[in-house]
Amino acid sequence: MFRLIKSSLLVLFSAYCLSLAGAAVAQTESKPAFISDALFVYLHSGPSNQYRIIGTVNAGQSVTFLSEDADTGYAQIQFEGNKTGWLPKEYVTYTPGLVSQLEQLKSDYANHNENIMQLEQQRDQLNSQLNKAVAERQTAIEQLEQANRAYEQLKGQVEATQTSIWQKPMVLGSLILLAGLIFGLLLPLLMPKRRDSERWM
Repeated sequence: MFRLIKSSLLVLFSAYCLSLAGAAVAQTESKPAFISDALFVYLHSGPSNQYRIIGTVNAGQSVTFLSEDADTGYAQIQFEGNKTGWLPKEYVTYTPGLVSQLEQLKSDYANHNENIMQLEQQRDQLNSQLNKAVAERQTAIEQLEQANRAYEQLKGQVEATQTSIWQKPMVLGSLILLAGLIFGLLLPLLMPKRRDSERWM
């Protein structure tokens, strides 16, 4: 009988030591976690709802998972710096909840909208610059066409003036008379020189 009691005590003591070792291991395996999408969850001072309520945590709040009580299904968490408490394990998740994801999506959406607005402004500026360049090109083409037309008009006027000058008889007669007068004045100046040179010979 004494041996049976002794062996039972040894078994109970061994089980107790194993549970303490498991709790110690769980304490060292803390990791980031989040509160699932409940509105808020009561925190208890111990690993069951029999312990007093010490506060609440909101859905999506970032916490640190510390340990777990396998018998009651409660998890111990750390929040708001160094505060700790217990709550049902099903309220603890290791991915951001819908509330956090919604906030992130809103932030991403706002950033995308800002980028889109910037791109639209750049597009409008480029369109304005393109329209301005097209207008300047059109103006330059029109100015070039006007210059070509003016050149053709001037060319025609010059050709017409030259033709009309040479076609007038008085102008031709005057030119012939002027050439004869110049030749008549130069000829006597040349002739004495030839005579003087012949005398010396």
